[in-house]
Amino acid sequence: MASIKDALEESITDDYALVKILIYALPVYICYNLFSQGNMSMFYVIGFFTILMMVSILITCINNVRNGKNYVMPSFNIFKFSLTAAKALLALGPITFLGLYLGKILSGIQIPIPLPNVQLIYSIIVWLIISSIIITSTIIYSKTEIIKDAYNFNLISNTCIDILLAILFYIPQLLLVNTIILGSIAYIFLISVGIDNPIFIYLSCMMLIMNISITGNYFAQIDYELIPRDEVN
Repeated sequence: MASIKDALEESITDDYALVKILIYALPVYICYNLFSQGNMSMFYVIGFFTILMMVSILITCINNVRNGKNYVMPSFNIFKFSLTAAKALLALGPITFLGLYLGKILSGIQIPIPLPNVQLIYSIIVWLIISSIIITSTIIYSKTEIIKDAYNFNLISNTCIDILLAILFYIPQLLLVNTIILGSIAYIFLISVGIDNPIFIYLSCMMLIMNISITGNYFAQIDYELIPRDEVN
């Protein structure tokens, strides 16, 4: 069974893990400051590349763990890093945008049942299914980084609900980890210099990168347990 404990331990004990997290948190910190200063034009530009960076980290973490490599987070090879991001954009961009478009249309359908919260429950179910399809596509693609694998709809349809349930089980565990680690740090800063301190903000950015590494590790475990290996070519 997938273990967030293993994912956390491997993410922070990886070779140079803390150094990598420290460096990869820098663009996130820059985005935070640009947004705080109201510099929205630069925020959108830097934010776009920061999101690509985070997607690249997630995919590489899944790939590294799933294929048994002895490290989790990506190295500082900027060319490989950029290639991973570009391929991810080509592979996952269309299915993500299509999923969001269909989700918007389907969630807008009015359910003719005069009971409280029926429409809300229906919308939640729609977005959960759409999200599970996108995440399953991401996990399948990340193992091989072959673009066509992101569109293995037969495999996606057979496994997306199981993966959704695994992720729903994972979310409260991740929230608990963040509450323990970041919550403890926040309390120390709150009673000393305040949580608006730049050091605390940077630590929060580092925690975001750590969450991506943990999630990539956990998704790799889900892949191993739930996705038939002989169906991914």
